[in-house]
Amino acid sequence: MGNEEKEKKELVEQFGIHFNRYHNLPPLTARIMGILIVNCSKEGLTFQELVTRTDASKSSVSTSLNHLLELGKIMYYNLPDDRKKYFRPKRLVDRMDSHLRVINSEVELIEKMRAFSLKYQDPKNSEEFSGVVDTYLKYTTKIKKTLEEASKELTEKEQKLI
Repeated sequence: MGNEEKEKKELVEQFGIHFNRYHNLPPLTARIMGILIVNCSKEGLTFQELVTRTDASKSSVSTSLNHLLELGKIMYYNLPDDRKKYFRPKRLVDRMDSHLRVINSEVELIEKMRAFSLKYQDPKNSEEFSGVVDTYLKYTTKIKKTLEEASKELTEKEQKLI
């Protein structure tokens, strides 16, 4: 195995660990995500290629792929006159948009919590809570703006790759 293959294998494992730890994906599912990210810059991988690369059972790979599809982390496409599905990770801009949806939802809930607190809780506790919420919202707004800018820039750059 050459240096490139060793480094590629290590990178796949690092992505696998990342997705297992920070996205709560099962180990095989996380590893498949890593394989797709590292190996699919333009073309996807078939189901059989993923079975071979993971050395896992067909049912385990199928379950993992369905889980990743449900989560919106991957996509598949078909080629004309070919019944195979080719799997690949979603675009980076899709990941940014997913993070934005989470932040928007959190901001909405935190603002509702603040209104509830002001309406029903002890004014002193409510004031302190509002201070915490204001700080949280201040930085969440900055993160949101950064993600929106990144999403726009990624969209432009990824369009050039297609």
